[in-house]
Amino acid sequence: MKGNSKQMFSTGVITLDNLLGGGLFTGENVLFEIESGTFAMEFLYNFMRQGIIDKNQVIYLDFIYPPQALTLQLKPLIKNLPAGWESGFLVLDCFSESSGQGELIFSDFYDKAPSWIRKVPSSKDPEQFHRFFGRIEREFVVSGTRFVFNSLSQMEHIWGRHAVKGFFSHVCPALYSYETLACWTVAREAHPREFCAAIEHMTQVVIELYRESEKRFVEVKKAGWRYDPVTYQRHEYTVDGLKIQILRNRNRQSLSSLTHSTASQRKIGTKE
Repeated sequence: MKGNSKQMFSTGVITLDNLLGGGLFTGENVLFEIESGTFAMEFLYNFMRQGIIDKNQVIYLDFIYPPQALTLQLKPLIKNLPAGWESGFLVLDCFSESSGQGELIFSDFYDKAPSWIRKVPSSKDPEQFHRFFGRIEREFVVSGTRFVFNSLSQMEHIWGRHAVKGFFSHVCPALYSYETLACWTVAREAHPREFCAAIEHMTQVVIELYRESEKRFVEVKKAGWRYDPVTYQRHEYTVDGLKIQILRNRNRQSLSSLTHSTASQRKIGTKE
C-alpha cells in the first residue's frame, strides 16, 4: 500500500509532525535512539497524551523504573490528560519481577496502586513475556491503539540480545499489521552496530535525539514515504514542560510556522 493512501496521526508534537510530513502513518513503529539529557520522555508523553485525546487505548510498558518511581515519572503526563483518562491508559510495570527480582518493596506497592498500573509477573523470562504480550494483543489491540516500549536497552540487559531481537522481529510487524502506532526506545550508541541495524531495518521510522554542548538535536534517520530533504536534516529543539519546538536550521524558526506541501495535503487523523 502506498504511503499517501494511508491515514496519518499526530505524534502529539506539532513540529515533529511537520518534520515527518504530517505525522505518522497508520501502523508505523517509531524507534527513538536517545542520549541522556535529551528529554526523550517528553516526546513519549506527548505521543501518549495525543492517543488519549483521540480516544484510543494507550499502553505503556516500562522495564526501567520501579513502580514508585514510575508513578512519579508519569506525573507531568497525567496532569495534562483530559478527564476520564484512566479508562484509556494502561501502564505495565515490567521492572518489579525482572530487575526488581520480585522484592516485597515493589510488590507491596500494589496493595494501594491505582487501577491504571499493573505488574507484569512474566517480565523476567522472554518466552513467558511473549505469551503475556499475546494476551495483551487479543484483549486491547485495535486499529489506533498506541504502545510505548521503554526500553529495548533494558530488555537486552535482562533477556540478552538474541531474545530481544526475536521479540522485536515478531511484535514490530504484528503491530504494523494491527494498524497500531508504537514507539520503542533504545540507548544511543550503546549497542553493537549489527544489533541496531537489525532493529532499524524492521522499524518504519528511526529518530535520534542527542546533545552537543548545551544544545539538543533531533535527526530523522529513516521515515518511509517522506521525500522532503528537510526531514532528514538535523534540527535543534527546545523543551519547556510538554512543549517541544523543533527549530529550522537557517534562522532557528520553529517548524510549526512552516507550510510543507506534504503536510498541507494530509489531514491529521483523529478518532471521533
